[in-house]
Parts: sequence; structure tokens; C-alpha cells
Amino acid sequence: MKEGPASRTRKPGQAPSAVAARHPRQRPKVLASQAASRDFQDGGSHSPLMTVKTLYAALAWIILLPACLITTHALTVGFGDSLGHSFWRTPAFWFFGMGMVLWLITFTTLPRPVVVYVWAHEMTHALFVILCGGSVREFHYTSKGGYVLTDKNNILIALSPYFFPLYTVLVVPLCLLAGAVVDLTLMLKLPGGFGVRPLWGVFLLIGLTWGFHLTFTLWMIARDQPDLRINGVFFSSTLIYLVNILLLAGLLILAAPELSLPGFVSTWKADAQGMAHAVGGVWSSIWRMAGG
Repeated sequence: MKEGPASRTRKPGQAPSAVAARHPRQRPKVLASQAASRDFQDGGSHSPLMTVKTLYAALAWIILLPACLITTHALTVGFGDSLGHSFWRTPAFWFFGMGMVLWLITFTTLPRPVVVYVWAHEMTHALFVILCGGSVREFHYTSKGGYVLTDKNNILIALSPYFFPLYTVLVVPLCLLAGAVVDLTLMLKLPGGFGVRPLWGVFLLIGLTWGFHLTFTLWMIARDQPDLRINGVFFSSTLIYLVNILLLAGLLILAAPELSLPGFVSTWKADAQGMAHAVGGVWSSIWRMAGG
């Protein structure tokens, strides 16, 4: 018999999500989504939860959405500049891209390894629960779904699987450890006069695992995830996009010798100032038209 089961457990086939648990001798805790359903049933249009979700939506429109547009443009400019130099000829570009393409072919043509994703999804929830000072009471996953029983839940815990590429994070330190033992840049001779460097395989694995993360993230978001409804779908979606695009920008800065963090920040600031100036001009025009 389970000790102090918390909120509802997942039904077969339900999408993965972090689940709050009741701790013995503590006040029971439930998911924010459960509280929301009670507020709607009670007609609580001015409930604290609805007020918070409204504030989150406003924050998404005022801050997160512009930040997404600015960051996307800065990344596009940086990527274009790198292609204009010699980045497109580097092994990092080609093998990362090959890993992405290989995974896309696998994802679209072969049976999807859903259980592998569900494990990573729930494990990421569990890791961020621990990082946020909570405790994991139960961890369960199958090919039809999974859940984590815990005594804590917040925005970071709920959305972490959508912006934290767990398998990529696992691959990188393992490759660094391997690099401490063997020379990853050593050219290994192959039959026919060809050669390969182990470092190229690292780039391939990073592209493969990053593609895994992106495709399953998009696939799961399209399946009406309860994780996103907890804090509002629009707020959650813009935050997920922003963090992922920032991580992608970080990877590009690390891989492309022509790019640097100061250069990316400079482009970002210039774009932000341009957007602020444009928005200010629009508001000034509206104010004048209104006779202000």
C-alpha cells in the first residue's frame, strides 16, 4: 500500500507530467491544474490562481514574446554570419546536422521510442524537484505515460522536460570523460584511404540527441500537455521556446569560431532597442490620433 498518495495518478495513455504528492504529517498538496478545475466549478473568476495565470499571460505578451522574436532574429543573424565564413565547412556543422537528419528520418519512418522519451521526461521532472528542494516519493514510466509523486511543484519543475535536453546533457560529460582517456581528435585510418576522428562522433551524438529532444518536445506539446496548462499554455509555450532558442544559440556560439557571446549579446541589445523604438513610435502615433 502506498504511503500518503497524493493527487490523481495518470491514466493509461495520459501525457507525462509532474504530480504533486501528499507527505505524511504535512498539509496535502495538489496540482495547480486540480485547483484550477475547482475554481472553474465554483465560478471563481477572481480566484488567486486565475489572477496569477492572467499575470503570467500578460508577462508572456509584454516580455517573453518580444524576447522570443529578438532572440530568434539575433540567432538568425549569427547563423548567417557564421555560414558566410567557414563554419559550414567544419565537422561540427556537418556532423551535428547529420545527427539531426538521422534522427528526423528515424522519428518519421520508424516506430517511435516513446518509453525512452517518457523515462527522460519523468527523470527531468524528478531532477528538478530535487534541485528545487523537494523530494521524489515515486517514479513511474511506461510507453503509455508516466508520473512522478513529489511534495513540490513550480514553473521550473513543470516545464523542465521541454527545455532541458537530458540525453544531450548526459552525452556531453561522458564524451569529456572519454576525451580525458583518449585523444578524440586523433585521426583513425579506415580502409580505402579514409579517416575519421572520434570527435566527429561526439558532434553526431549531440545532433542526434538534440533532434530527439526537439521532435518529442513538439510532438508532446501538440498533445495538450497538462504541464503547460498549469501556468497557462501561452506563457508556458513562449517560455519553452525562449529557453530552447537560447540553448541553441549557446551551442552555435560554442561551435562557430566566428561567433562570440559578446557579439550575440550586442546584436540582441541592438534588436531590443530597435523594437522598443518601433513600439514607442506606434504608441505615439496612436496617442496623437486619439487626440492625446
